[in-house]
Amino acid sequence: MKRKGTADAGTKKRDNFLHQSLFMPKGLPDGAELAYFVKGQKFIQKLIEGYKQGSGIVCGCCERELSPSQFEAHAGMADRRQPYRHVRTSNGLTLHDIALSLSNGQRITTDIGDDMCSICGDSGDLLFCHECCQAFHPACLNLGHLPEGDWHCANCADGNGLGRKAVSGESSRIARPIVIRLTRVVKAPEFEIGGCAICREYDFSSTTFDDRTIIFCDQCEKEFHVGCLRDSGQCDLKEVPKDKWFCCDDCKRIYGALQSSVSNGVQIIPTSFSNVIRRRHLEKGLFINEATDCVQWCILSGKSHYPEDLPLLSSAAAIFQECFDPIVAKSGCDLIPAMVYGRSISGQEFGGMYCVVLIVRSVVVSAGLLRIFGREIAELPMVATTREHQGKGYFQALFACIERFLSSLNVESLMLPAAEEALSIWTEKFGFTKMKEQQLMNYQKQLQVTVFKGTSVLVKKVQQIPNNSVNLPENFPSE
Repeated sequence: MKRKGTADAGTKKRDNFLHQSLFMPKGLPDGAELAYFVKGQKFIQKLIEGYKQGSGIVCGCCERELSPSQFEAHAGMADRRQPYRHVRTSNGLTLHDIALSLSNGQRITTDIGDDMCSICGDSGDLLFCHECCQAFHPACLNLGHLPEGDWHCANCADGNGLGRKAVSGESSRIARPIVIRLTRVVKAPEFEIGGCAICREYDFSSTTFDDRTIIFCDQCEKEFHVGCLRDSGQCDLKEVPKDKWFCCDDCKRIYGALQSSVSNGVQIIPTSFSNVIRRRHLEKGLFINEATDCVQWCILSGKSHYPEDLPLLSSAAAIFQECFDPIVAKSGCDLIPAMVYGRSISGQEFGGMYCVVLIVRSVVVSAGLLRIFGREIAELPMVATTREHQGKGYFQALFACIERFLSSLNVESLMLPAAEEALSIWTEKFGFTKMKEQQLMNYQKQLQVTVFKGTSVLVKKVQQIPNNSVNLPENFPSE
């Protein structure tokens, strides 16, 4: 009996170490749907459900973050003391099963509903990578025919040493990834959003053109009743505009400037921004070559469909997916591709989203997503630098380009969602402050601002920059 107890203790200790991998990088992604099940005589019963967040499980009934043991107790099963063998994901695997698979080299991917090509952003007949599950049009890969068997994209083929054999479509022995469905992690407003920007009413006419017909501004995305526009003296519309419509001169000017910037393409960044990159290279003892003197930036629009922009958009999407967990809508689809390519998904419209990238030797090293809601406010919901190029000053240069551009448009404020670990960087180095709840609520009622669970919304006044200069923060830590 004593040996049995010793063996059980050893097994439990090994299991505890094994289960830690679920909450480590490359473990179970935040947003993974989880539920506690008990096995009855005839069927398995689900007691409570939630989703993985950080190092715990957020309960679906009380929104509290609990440890697996607390989640089990919350289900009324504290006496079992085996949460990892009774908490299951949406595909039926227990947490213990997944931990074992991770220890054997399997990886986790998410069922992100990849219905867009990773290169061009369009849908259609797609080819899926066996390893990372990214989707591609065969034509975008210059494939003359569909490969047979398990196919791997170039990145996965190179990473696994599969070479031409895997790319050509021959079957491999790589274990298929564990597919996990994610729950929504985009924070939904706790009140009704939208409504006429003038009267704040939500009614509208959908079949006839009359005073209650709703018109959307093509820049700030606010909505207006036709009758309210006339009564307020803004404009007297006789029919739905056939072309773009703007609620004010500022929105029209900003839209024109954005379209002009997209058309202008790649631009060399100012010398003062290049000097920041050179200084960071010197501080880190990195080799400096001509690349630090010809860093470029540009503004991209996924809706413009410029062929030369598609590789840059694809690279930006790859950087976001490298640096962030999937940002999941209610439908289970990852929002990152939709945001990059300016698509509508799960009732959320990202047509006004632009992608800003920094380019070194034809390689995108840093990227951000920018949406301008008129002159009053703009948002930067996502910004990232590829891990290979972090700490080299590229993010500072990209942010400076963005702020200088906003200043040229006379945009007053910039807001962004920041994770807890990044708060000090944004507040101490870039001058952001936490946005007041009432101010955020007012914006959310009028605009489709992007807020993620587990983040704080920050805001700062945009520098009014004379002579195209900008104050760059000193001693900025690794991006």
